[in-house]
Amino acid sequence: MHLRVLHAAALAAALALAPPAPAAYAQPAPGRGLGSQIDGALFGREIAGARWGALVVDLESGRTLYEHDSGELFTPASNTKLVTTAAALHLLGPDFRYETTLWVEGTVSEGTLWGNLIVRGSGDPTLGARFDGIDRRRIFRAWADSLRAMGIVRVAGDLVGDDDVFARDEPYGLGWEPEDFIWGYGAQISGLSFHEGTVLMRVRPTRVGARAALSWEPADTDYVTVVNASMTRPAGGDILELYRRPDGTNQITVLAEVPSDTLEEEALAVHNPTAYFLHVLQRTLGENGVEVRGTAMEVADWDRRPDYGMLELAATHYSVPLRDIIDVTNTESHNLFAEHILRTLGALRYAGFEFRPGSAASGVAAMWSFLEDADIPPHEVRLVDGSGLSPMNRVTPRALVRLLRFMNNHPDPAVRQAFYRSLAVGGRTGTLERRFRSGPGYGNVHAKTGFINSVRTLSGYVTTSDGRRLAFAFLCNGFSGGTSRVTAAQDAAVEVLARYSGR
Repeated sequence: MHLRVLHAAALAAALALAPPAPAAYAQPAPGRGLGSQIDGALFGREIAGARWGALVVDLESGRTLYEHDSGELFTPASNTKLVTTAAALHLLGPDFRYETTLWVEGTVSEGTLWGNLIVRGSGDPTLGARFDGIDRRRIFRAWADSLRAMGIVRVAGDLVGDDDVFARDEPYGLGWEPEDFIWGYGAQISGLSFHEGTVLMRVRPTRVGARAALSWEPADTDYVTVVNASMTRPAGGDILELYRRPDGTNQITVLAEVPSDTLEEEALAVHNPTAYFLHVLQRTLGENGVEVRGTAMEVADWDRRPDYGMLELAATHYSVPLRDIIDVTNTESHNLFAEHILRTLGALRYAGFEFRPGSAASGVAAMWSFLEDADIPPHEVRLVDGSGLSPMNRVTPRALVRLLRFMNNHPDPAVRQAFYRSLAVGGRTGTLERRFRSGPGYGNVHAKTGFINSVRTLSGYVTTSDGRRLAFAFLCNGFSGGTSRVTAAQDAAVEVLARYSGR
């Protein structure tokens, strides 16, 4: 807890050094009734406790078409990912790739490596994940092939995982809720990550009243211990999603209840992603003709630091381009990807001394040059994580719209296209697939959603009926009850914009 307090204080102190705010947007054009229509959409519903911040800007003319408390700070939830991904595209470029390397230390004699294997991570969140197709261990099998090609079928020493690209004492974002830690969306952050730090649990019904049948990917790994306390219920009901994993362990108790006509699949987070990576790698190497006789361990537990200038490179894996990672990050609102991207900025683009490279704080500090280029006052973007899962983040609607405007007009067409392509599309993709299913928003709205307790946000682009692109931010904080009324209000406001015609 002490480290977390210091972390928050350091962020606040750093943000206090940020340059002053630039001039505000132009004032709204008079008349035309657009404002009253948006007011009706946002404020015409009974939403207890709701506090709204909103801004709509015509990207062609720069005119402000609607504003409500746009300079006030709000909790953005996953609208935070807009800042993280835009900064990464701007500072790293859409073609950036993570690089994970396998190194050999020692000599080889009669098939035995008299020494150690070392895996050096760069923070790639995608290895062994969705981009690897059905065989999530494909890269590990390829590494076994590379070792055998070097004449290595046994390793006398250890398998060491170097995850020091990221700060090791930040497995979670600042302020994350412990009840999120079991779920895939709350997976731990690590410089070495496999399968998105999760196991995919499958709960198959059997006969009513009996335990369900359990299996998990990858390959029923014994890195986790699974206790089956599930239940098969009569057909036609809802799934009860209930899982437990005590903090600091990998014992998963499955208490889920599934109807007899339904299959439940759930991504569940594991403890210690680096150890998970090494465990699965060691097993996969053994299954593919390379026996590691020593211990799989993190570099922090090894007796020394690797000297890569004295090692032999055995294999290199490059991730898919950053543009593809950001596609998933924004369209599906992928928290782990966003957190790794933030820390990558801190590892590669932060050169100060106030924060440790590869930390969330250094990642936020690395964003300062992006905020300056985008004409965004840094004091209007106060972040402690990259995903928005933390309730401690703050941002103004004005900052989000400035960001959207900057990315829409970005001087690099590849950056501009990658960012726009990454947003969910109304009625079609990602977190907007079930919203804007008909009407003027269908296939038109490109936006990022956000949701945590008492927070519902929506920011992005929409094209008017006469073909002009608008940038908007509709942020709602503090409401009680369900999200349906807030969601309906946001959707109605966006549809007002989609129908709008007038200069």
